[in-house]
Amino acid sequence: MQDRRKSPRIPLVSIARLTLEGMGREKSVLVRDISTHGVGIYTEEAYQQGDLVVIHLVLTGDRSETITESVAGEVAWVTPLPDGAHYAVGIRFENMEVERPKLYAYVKHLERINPGVDPKASA
Repeated sequence: MQDRRKSPRIPLVSIARLTLEGMGREKSVLVRDISTHGVGIYTEEAYQQGDLVVIHLVLTGDRSETITESVAGEVAWVTPLPDGAHYAVGIRFENMEVERPKLYAYVKHLERINPGVDPKASA
């Protein structure tokens, strides 16, 4: 399978909240990596490719500043994990640079301080 990733995924561990469009309830998820075009998460929920979601991120930046962003995205892929109870999920973002410039700058900073990260290293 050819990797079509547009930008490197930067390893990142954080708790976030995910809301499925049209459904009011939020679910806690574990962020595993982030890029300017998406985020990888672990979840107990079996989302479907194409689901529209909003992920609510709270990240710590330089000098302990807090970056809080809610980003709309689309579920790009879902992979069941070996335990049978959890899933790895990729969420694709569009236009982060324009719509979420603070988050975009944060991710670009992570790319600069992690220069050895290979765009194909994370699933």
